[in-house]
Amino acid sequence: MGYFKLFSILAFVAFAHAHMEMSFPPPFRSKYNPNVNSGSVDYSMTSPLSASGSNFPCKLYQSDLGTPAGASVVTWTQGSSVNFTIVGGATHGGGSCQAALSYDSAKSWTVIHSFIGSCPLSSGQNFDLTIPSDAPTGKAVFAWTWYNEVGNREIYQNCASITIAAGSGTKRASTVAFSSRPDMFVANMGNGCTTVESEDVVYPNPGPDVTGSSTKGGTGFTGTCAAVNGIGGGSSSSSSGGSAGSSPAASSPAPPASSPAANSPAPVATQASSVSSASVPSLTIIPVTSSASATPSSFITSTTSSVPSASAPAAPPSPIASPAASSSTGTGSAPASSGSSTSGITPTTDGQCSGTQTCAGSTYGQCCSQWGWCGVTSMHCGTGCMEAFSGAGACGTFSNATTTAAARVRAVKARGLLLA
Repeated sequence: MGYFKLFSILAFVAFAHAHMEMSFPPPFRSKYNPNVNSGSVDYSMTSPLSASGSNFPCKLYQSDLGTPAGASVVTWTQGSSVNFTIVGGATHGGGSCQAALSYDSAKSWTVIHSFIGSCPLSSGQNFDLTIPSDAPTGKAVFAWTWYNEVGNREIYQNCASITIAAGSGTKRASTVAFSSRPDMFVANMGNGCTTVESEDVVYPNPGPDVTGSSTKGGTGFTGTCAAVNGIGGGSSSSSSGGSAGSSPAASSPAPPASSPAANSPAPVATQASSVSSASVPSLTIIPVTSSASATPSSFITSTTSSVPSASAPAAPPSPIASPAASSSTGTGSAPASSGSSTSGITPTTDGQCSGTQTCAGSTYGQCCSQWGWCGVTSMHCGTGCMEAFSGAGACGTFSNATTTAAARVRAVKARGLLLA
């Protein structure tokens, strides 16, 4: 019996150290975090996120924000060179990973660096990146998200509370505005996107700052893979990665687009200030249809309710209007659908329709999916296809291309399809 207990303990220890975790900046609930409560340490930080998406993002540990345990652990300056460190006992052949920032308590994400391949190859490996010179200042959440090359198709993620301070002196302008950087790539959570074993994920929209390249061939993923801002709560029933029937949560607003003045003083590094609530909010889409107009609209509000499933609505959902970039609660109206051709509009690289993006063949604000994604699966089209999608309104034409909504809106206005 004693040998059996010893074996069980050793097996547990081996399992706990079987994968990788971020040690710097120290994540929420990590044994490396000096602010963590001793009774709240997560000794399984190396474990992947749930395949259902129920603990995305950050294992929901961003709920510590606004408490001493969620205090900022490091201050990074705009335009500065920084690094994060990955430790652990099994690299699973490396893989690809992304570094991202959130300014709204981990509800939406902006990728600041993508590492394709070799992430990581050894314990204690440092990954260098540069904080965008126009990254908004203030309290933020930093996330490391990893897709292993060898082993089960999983997603790993650790998040840390940090502070972004204003840069001093002349700042080198970013090649791409912070507000135009991509959302986080999310797969292996029953969201219709699955990574491929023995291949490195080649992100469809990695952003302007990329390290490495894949020598494995292929893209490293399969399915409808759209960048995602806020899966949370998961579906009512768990499903394995790649299932098209599961419903991710509603897409959340884009992170703040404004940047501080170049000569603004750097704030003194302090602990994270309190946020309005320590609870983990989710985003609920509330459709609004006016009886006096055929123009549907919607607004997005932050609540603590569970995320509705994709199969719940009986009628086609209203399109998701673009909320204000820096607001978690907003209203907006979609343009009237006139049935006119919108072939001059260019769709998005990642298939997402929210914030500054739209779907192919649709006017700004009209999406095929109530979750804000373009695509062909039942998850995208099962709850109703928008009238202007795919030209003739047939839901089933996959849409993936480029450009931002701002340029598209101007193009649509020029064609007389969008109200000023």
